[in-house]
Amino acid sequence: MQSRLTVRLLGVFIFAFILTGLATFLLSRTDDTELPTDSLLGYIDLITPKIALGPNGQFTVEDLTLYDEKAYILRRPDGSEIERGGNKDTLAAIGKMSAARSVIAMPLGSYNLTWFIDKKTEDNIYLISVPLNVRGQPLILEFADIDTPTDSGLYALAYEWLGEFVPVGVPLLLVLVVALTLSLRSAFRPLEHLRRLAARIGPQQTGLRLPTDDLPAELQSPVLAINRALDRLDHGFQAQRDFLADAAHELRTPLAILSAHLDTLPREHGTDALKSDVERMTRLVNQLLLVAQLESLTIDANETADLSDIAIDLAALFAPLAIRRQRSVGVSGAEQPVIVRGNRDAIHQALRNLVENALRFTPPDTEVEIAVDQDGGVTVSDRGPGVPADEREILFRRFWQGKRRRLRDSQGRDTGSNGGAGLGLAIAQRLAETHGGSLRIADNPGGGAKFTLMLRKADAGAKPPLPALTAPAAQHPNPATASR
Repeated sequence: MQSRLTVRLLGVFIFAFILTGLATFLLSRTDDTELPTDSLLGYIDLITPKIALGPNGQFTVEDLTLYDEKAYILRRPDGSEIERGGNKDTLAAIGKMSAARSVIAMPLGSYNLTWFIDKKTEDNIYLISVPLNVRGQPLILEFADIDTPTDSGLYALAYEWLGEFVPVGVPLLLVLVVALTLSLRSAFRPLEHLRRLAARIGPQQTGLRLPTDDLPAELQSPVLAINRALDRLDHGFQAQRDFLADAAHELRTPLAILSAHLDTLPREHGTDALKSDVERMTRLVNQLLLVAQLESLTIDANETADLSDIAIDLAALFAPLAIRRQRSVGVSGAEQPVIVRGNRDAIHQALRNLVENALRFTPPDTEVEIAVDQDGGVTVSDRGPGVPADEREILFRRFWQGKRRRLRDSQGRDTGSNGGAGLGLAIAQRLAETHGGSLRIADNPGGGAKFTLMLRKADAGAKPPLPALTAPAAQHPNPATASR
């Protein structure tokens, strides 16, 4: 906007600049009151050096060529003519305008200018008479010129506009442009401040509003309108989050009751399939509740988490499940603490979703590896079918499930999980973005997929976080959990 205003105002200045020249031309063409004295004296100075004394004792003008309506007359002190030249019409027009007798008595360097307008043609006829001293003898040189109205306008344009106005106007225009640029920059400073504040408003900080203090009157109304719009959006988001959280919370109780009733029924009544469905619904409800909580999650700048501790804790947590599915979970690179910025529970949930996803797709008798990077990253690798390249861009969309085939054992039975709702990876990526990190996917060199969660490392002086209250690795001794 600043550039556009500068260019437009500069265009206005240039237009006014040109318009001034046009007005000067038109006014001088229609009503010229400016006498071309400098131009006429210039021709006198041109002719004077060409006056020479001939062998016969007569003065003559040598090697002089005049164009257009210009003419001259060289006279003696008594007014008698010595020589004339130039345009015949001009010479005829000034036949009665000579002022030689009055000029001869004038001191050298003075002049007499006579001017009148031809009523028929509206031409300006000028005659300037100058006393000279050539070879010690007094002479009178008269020079005449006829200017049409167009010539008068062009003369005014050249001598008044270009000669007087432009040398002053151009520097003034440059000063105005610089002053305008600095003024606009200062005037738009509140807008730049508002832009920086608006950039901070997002799903995690929907309560932020643009300040209205110290704003120009022109910005008060737009900012108030924006704040009211943000209030409406905030109410809408809050209502959506509340509905999602309330619905998920209300569904947990009937699902828990239904699961308890199924546990009391004999297996011959086909309760295994129902239990599987209930488990899947419970997992979906828990994920929906987590999504609702994510929308209002804020990260304290002083919070830290130990990735090594989280990796070991997750390996111990999933070890029993991995054994039941004929798989294993391993941890590498967790010998030393890796302290990163972020909420431990949130990072734990993100990595838990990645490990759970890997266990779902890795084949039996293979390992899901959790590798901790000293640079602040954790990689979860499986040996499953991998993720096609054309699906990686949309893999983290909510409720989107890829085409990765389900795993079956040698008898053709499904050995994967009960299936997901397409929320686990979306939640993991959302948690990564909330922490200012990233979640990337790549092919595992040994086959399968490799998910890498990168987070910002804490300062060297940051203290390790307190141990979490979740189940530590020591409480889950299991040969399926290895720390390498």
